[in-house]
Amino acid sequence: MGDFLKSPYGLPIITNSSIQILLKQSPTTIDELQKTFNLTDEEKFLLLESDKGEGIFFAGLKHVAIKNIASYTEDQIITSDPSQVLAIKKAKHEAEEDKEVAYEASRKELEEAENNN
Repeated sequence: MGDFLKSPYGLPIITNSSIQILLKQSPTTIDELQKTFNLTDEEKFLLLESDKGEGIFFAGLKHVAIKNIASYTEDQIITSDPSQVLAIKKAKHEAEEDKEVAYEASRKELEEAENNN
């Protein structure tokens, strides 16, 4: 964000936007952001210590702390957490196996019904 603010278009783009969202920030850029966005010390601390999806939402002159939480479906689509990716793959594999077992059982039932007639 620091380099963006130093570019000739960075600050005008930010200050002309009616809505802004700031998420977790690096200690190297936080002082510059504090000046640019008129952040209180509490807001500055929040941006330094926030977790994934947490930050500050700006609408006009109002600031409010936010926490974005993905729905289960969104999380399954966009996750990059290796343990979640493996769990999703395992669940899909198990579902495919269950589907094959169910198909095989249905096929056998149908065969038996045809043989009994």
